Amino acid sequence: MAAETRYSFRMIWPALALIATLAIVSSFDSGGPEKEQIPYFDKVAHFFVFGLMGTLWFRWLKGDLKSSFRFVAAFALTIAYGVADEWIQYYNPHRVTDFYDWLADGLGGATGIYVYRSWTLYRRVLETPIGALLRGRISREG
Repeated sequence: MAAETRYSFRMIWPALALIATLAIVSSFDSGGPEKEQIPYFDKVAHFFVFGLMGTLWFRWLKGDLKSSFRFVAAFALTIAYGVADEWIQYYNPHRVTDFYDWLADGLGGATGIYVYRSWTLYRRVLETPIGALLRGRISREG
């Protein structure tokens, strides 16, 4: 990925779209399958969704891939939304606020950031335009 000299909307809109989607979903009566169908489904969903969120924040922030500041800032943004998400659910009488959801958010966020920093293929796929991915081409950058 070519280094950008400023923060761009192109890099932030995916994170903002995910936040908007989560805020809407958190306001619904319930989410996901019943607990009897898939045990701990909500924790797994939190882990992967917030892993994606951590990745998106990390992509948006400037700096070197191995930058500790960039990692911590992306993690803090992810955790902050995890707290906000649980707060939204607290005011929904049909949802439950759960510390373990927030823990899954944090673990997922840290894992997503770590994987993006460490796994070149994951990074290359995310940096490839959708049109190229649909044609089976993955960017050489990343």
